[in-house]
Amino acid sequence: MASPIIDPDTLLAKADAHRRDKDWMGAADAYRQFTILRPNDWTIIVQEGHCLKEGGKVAEALARYREAEALAPDDADLQVQIGHAQKVLGRWHDAARAYHRALAMNPSSAAARVEAAATAEWLTGPEIDAADRAALSRERDKDPRFAPFLPVPQPVDAAIATVFDVTDLLQYFNDRRTPTGIQRVQSGIITRALTAPAAGMAISLAYFEPRQRVWKAVDRHAFTRLCALSAAGADTQDPEWTGLRDAVRRLLNATGAMRFPRDALLVNLGNSWSLTDYFRALRQAQRDHGVRYVPFVHDCVPLIVPEHCLTGLVHSYVRWFSALGLHAHGLLCNSENTRDDLRKHMEALRPGLTPPTHVVRLDADPRGLLPPQGNAAPMEALRALRHDESFALFVATLESRKNHLLVFNAWLKLLREHGAEAIPRLVCVGKPGWHADAALKLLETSPELQRHVLLLPQVSDQELDALYDRCAFTVYNSHYEGWGLPITEALAHGKVTITPRHSALTEAGGDVATYFTPQSLPELTATLEKVILDPAYRAAQEALIRAKGQPRSWDAVKDEALDAIRALAAQPVRPVAEAATVALGQHYKLRRMESPTPALAPAMAELVREGPGWYPLEKWGVSTMAGLATLRLPLPAGTDAPLRLYLEMRAPADMEVELRFHSEGSQAQPFLVSLPAGEPRICLFDLPALPGTSLSIELDSGDGPYALQYGEARRLGVGLLGFMLCRLDDHAARLGMLEEHSLNPVSPALT
Repeated sequence: MASPIIDPDTLLAKADAHRRDKDWMGAADAYRQFTILRPNDWTIIVQEGHCLKEGGKVAEALARYREAEALAPDDADLQVQIGHAQKVLGRWHDAARAYHRALAMNPSSAAARVEAAATAEWLTGPEIDAADRAALSRERDKDPRFAPFLPVPQPVDAAIATVFDVTDLLQYFNDRRTPTGIQRVQSGIITRALTAPAAGMAISLAYFEPRQRVWKAVDRHAFTRLCALSAAGADTQDPEWTGLRDAVRRLLNATGAMRFPRDALLVNLGNSWSLTDYFRALRQAQRDHGVRYVPFVHDCVPLIVPEHCLTGLVHSYVRWFSALGLHAHGLLCNSENTRDDLRKHMEALRPGLTPPTHVVRLDADPRGLLPPQGNAAPMEALRALRHDESFALFVATLESRKNHLLVFNAWLKLLREHGAEAIPRLVCVGKPGWHADAALKLLETSPELQRHVLLLPQVSDQELDALYDRCAFTVYNSHYEGWGLPITEALAHGKVTITPRHSALTEAGGDVATYFTPQSLPELTATLEKVILDPAYRAAQEALIRAKGQPRSWDAVKDEALDAIRALAAQPVRPVAEAATVALGQHYKLRRMESPTPALAPAMAELVREGPGWYPLEKWGVSTMAGLATLRLPLPAGTDAPLRLYLEMRAPADMEVELRFHSEGSQAQPFLVSLPAGEPRICLFDLPALPGTSLSIELDSGDGPYALQYGEARRLGVGLLGFMLCRLDDHAARLGMLEEHSLNPVSPALT
C-alpha cells in the first residue's frame, strides 16, 4: 500500500501545532521533514534549531543554525541565535564573535547590541579593537538591561576565586559509595573548605561535562550531603543515597555551562587524566577567563610500576602527564616522595617544565570524616567476626600492587609453624582490583588460609573505624605508594602498622611504623611473628605511637591546602601551553597515543587543536566538527623563512574543504581542497615567511555528513591524521616525509 503524500503546508501546520503545545522534539521532527521537501527555506531550519534548543539538544540546534547560516550568511538575528547556542555550550569566545558579527551586520539591532556589549570582554585579538571594546563595556555598565550578564559581586575580601573540580568524585559515586583514598582526600578537604574557607577566598564547585566539554556549577549543599552519606553507609541501593545522587545528576543535566570568575584557580584534587578532552576545554577556559589549573598529583605509579596497572590506565595517565606541565599553573602533591617523582619525570620531558609545586601531607585523623554517631548505620561487616576475636587488618584494594600474595604466604607460613590457635585472622578490607589472580588462587586452594583470611569488599567508613578500633594490629603492603592513608588511619587509632620501607610509606609511617625490607617474605614473616607472639613488644610500639604518631585534623590539612592555593594564586601567570612549539621537520601524529612513557611530541596532538570545532582524538586520527575547526601550530623562535606544510587529511564523504592560513598580522590566500571519501591524502602548502609566533589554520568543512559515533550524534567535518611543518629548503625533511609515506598528494586550488 502506498504511503500517503504529505504536502509541505500540512507538515508546517503540524510542526507549528507541536511547537504551540511545547512538544519540542515533535515540532523539530516535523520541521525537519518540511526542510527535506524545501531544503532552501532557511527560516524553517532556524525554527527546527529553536525547538532542538528548547528540547535540550543545544549542540544539534547549533548544527542546524550553521546550516541556515550557509543559506543566509548576512542575517544578524541568526548570528544572535548562534551566539545564544554557543553561550549555553560554554563556548564563550565563539559566542562573543557571533554577537559582534551580528552587531556589525545590523548596528540597529537591540538584541545584537545588548549581547555584544555583555560579552565584549570575552573577545581577544583582531576581532574587536580596544576602542570598540571600551565603548561596549561603558554601555554595558550604564544600561540596566545588561544586569543578567554581569558577574555576581563577590565580597570585598574574596580576592581569590577558587573552583574545586569534583568531577572525579561525582563520577565515582555513579556506581560506588564507599570511598577509597583519593575520594577521602577530596571530601575531607573540600567539605571543610566550604564550611570554613580561608580569608580572601571565594570557593565554588564544578563538574566537567565530557560530551559538551564544559564545566557546570555543582550545588555545595547537595555535594556536602552526598559526601556525608558516602561515609555513613555502604549500601548502594539505599533510597536516601540513590535519591540524592540521582537528584544531583538531574540538576547537572538541566544546568548550562558555568562562567568562571576572571583569573579563577581550577583546583582538581581527584584525577583528571581519565577525562576526554579535558585539556582542550581547559585551554578554552584559560583563553576566555584566565583560568589557572592546579591539579593534585597523588602518585606517579603508572610511570614507576606500570606492570601493576591496567594498560589502558597507563596510556591515559601518560597522555595526561605528557601535557600536564604545559597546562598547569601549579601542582599540589601529597608527599615529598611524590614531588621528587614528579620533578624527575617532568624534567626528563624538558628541563624547566615543572610548575611551582607544594606538598600537602595527608597525615589526617580519619575520624574527622565520620558522620555524627546518631547517624550510625548497622555494622554489617562486623557480624563476620566472632565477639572479642583477635584479628589483623589489611586495608587496600585487592590488586597486584598491594601484593596480597606476599602477605598471604607469610600468614600461611605462620599458621603452619605456630598453629591456627596462635595466629589471628587476617581481615582484608578493599574492593577487587586488577592483576590479583595469583593471590586469589592461593586463597582458593589453601583451606588453612580460607579459614584464616576474611575478605570484606564493601565496608562503610563507620565500619572501618570500628575495625581499626577492634583489631590487634595492621599490615599495609605495597610495591609503591604516593602516601598510604591506611597507615595514617592505623596510627590515628594507636595501632601498630607493619609496612615496607620504601616510597612515601616512610613519610606516612614516620618514626613509629614497623618496617620490613620491601617484598622480603622472610623479614615480613619474622616481623609479624614478633608483633603477634610478643605482647610486650606490641604494647611498647603502641605506647610510642600514642606519644609520637598522632595525626592532625582534616581542618589542618585543609588549611595547608588552601595556603598552598593562595601561594600559587600569588605566582605570576605561567605562559600555559605556550612553552611547547612545533619542531620544524618533525612529523606529528594527530591521534590518541598509546605509549608507556611520557613525551612532548605526542602532547602536540593535544595542544594544536584549538577551540570547540573538534571531536576527541581516536586511534586512527581525529575528526573535526562540521563547519569551522582551527589548528594552531606554535612556531619556534627564528622561523623567518618560507615554509612547507604537509597536512594529512581523510574525508568521511566526498567534500571540499576550504583552508585559511593566519599568522599575527598576516593572512595567506585561502585554498580549496577536494577530497574523496575515506581515502587518506596528504596536501602540500607552500607558505611565505611568517611574522608571528604561531600559524593558525582554519578548516571549513561546510555541512558535513551526520554519523552516530560512541552514542553521540555527530556532524562530521574533515578528519586529520597528522602534519609536518618544515622550511621550504629543508630537503632532508621533505625526503623523509616522502619515504615515510606513499604519497598521493592533492593539489589545492586557490579560492
